[in-house]
Amino acid sequence: MSRVIALERYVGSSVHDADDQPIGRLHEVRVRRERSELVVVGYLVGRAGFLERFSLGQLAREVGFLIGFRRPGGYFVPWQAMEFTDDGPRCTRRRAELERSSAAPREAR
Repeated sequence: MSRVIALERYVGSSVHDADDQPIGRLHEVRVRRERSELVVVGYLVGRAGFLERFSLGQLAREVGFLIGFRRPGGYFVPWQAMEFTDDGPRCTRRRAELERSSAAPREAR
């Protein structure tokens, strides 16, 4: 099934889970190339997504955590678990069912 969504309308919006609990803001979209199209794989929600959105993840890993900054976290929401409504984006899964996303060094994940 194919659908078109104006994602720029939702970037920065607060995302709630299936229990209506806030899980963070939508910051990044993950895609993969299939032939001549880009297909959405999922969404990064939370502070780690914010760092990745501005290509700051690597910088935060190399500099920030060395001086004691807290590790920003977030969630990876698969494409089929996200709904986009007039009220904003909503995850159809509970927070505990989502994969954690972190700005931790890749070897530590």
